[in-house]
Amino acid sequence: VFNNAFSAKESNVVISGFLNKTVKQFYAGLSASLDLGSQKDVLYSQNNSIVRANPYIKFQGENYKIDVGVNIAKEFGFSDRFFIFPAAKLEFQVVPKYVRLFAEAKGDVNRASIKDLTDVNPFLGENINLANSVDKLDITVGLKGTLAPGLGFKAAIYRNSIKNLPLFVNNFATTFNKYQVIYDNGDARVSGFNGELDFKASEDVNVYGRVEFKDYKMASEAQPWNLPKFILTAGTSIHINDKVDINGSLMFRGSTQDPLLVTGSTPAAPQYTQINSFADISGGATYKINKQLSVFVQANNILNASSKTWVYYPNYGFNIFGGVGYAF
Repeated sequence: VFNNAFSAKESNVVISGFLNKTVKQFYAGLSASLDLGSQKDVLYSQNNSIVRANPYIKFQGENYKIDVGVNIAKEFGFSDRFFIFPAAKLEFQVVPKYVRLFAEAKGDVNRASIKDLTDVNPFLGENINLANSVDKLDITVGLKGTLAPGLGFKAAIYRNSIKNLPLFVNNFATTFNKYQVIYDNGDARVSGFNGELDFKASEDVNVYGRVEFKDYKMASEAQPWNLPKFILTAGTSIHINDKVDINGSLMFRGSTQDPLLVTGSTPAAPQYTQINSFADISGGATYKINKQLSVFVQANNILNASSKTWVYYPNYGFNIFGGVGYAF
């Protein structure tokens, strides 16, 4: 149940379950869900719900796993559409015990949610435009496994076709300081690469990293407004002794563009506002006084970088906080 400081209200209930039957080395099954949602604001009061069914067959051998099925989705409420999407997965041992090839083809309807949208951008105005986007076909191929003792990896390339991709853009001309949700009218294509590394140097030291590159081919909009094309996250956790644990993290976010025109720019020759890339380095420590009591401290944006995720809304500079933990 959600409501905000204006007049928006939203409630959501999801009921799901499954049945399956094992026969030798494969089994068949059916999973289903009922996603019920109601949304209200000054200009609308509507039902936005989806019922899904996923019949499937799964095969598993010594070196492979195969899932074959379909995802059936039916919208009801302010939208009334029926879809059948693929729902297939494959895993194969390329190098037994070390490297696995995986592939996936799927699709689904993404229910537009006031709460989900404001979780991403808390500066949205009233009467948020709601439309369900559709992942028409998401295809992913990659490798995962172990490169060396303690060093795990995952790397994948993907290509998604999305109808009505939601975008956050400024609405300053009308509401002065708020954003609105618009949709790329048509089928956008998002291609990219994900890479992950997790290195457990010892029982006490763990290092991880993740990188993501994205390329957008928009259907109607000039740019993928306020969506970064590059994100890097990395971090470490170190167990010093039975009393002290420390952690550190790095997040680097690539630049984005907002359709706010630069001063002096014209609609005939537009120059859009660019939000620069930025890095955020954070770290913390925990000290265990005894089995029940501990204290911690966490410092964020240690470089005190001046950064923005949204135009006119700067992120926090250097900040530090601490606290006490008690285990029962």
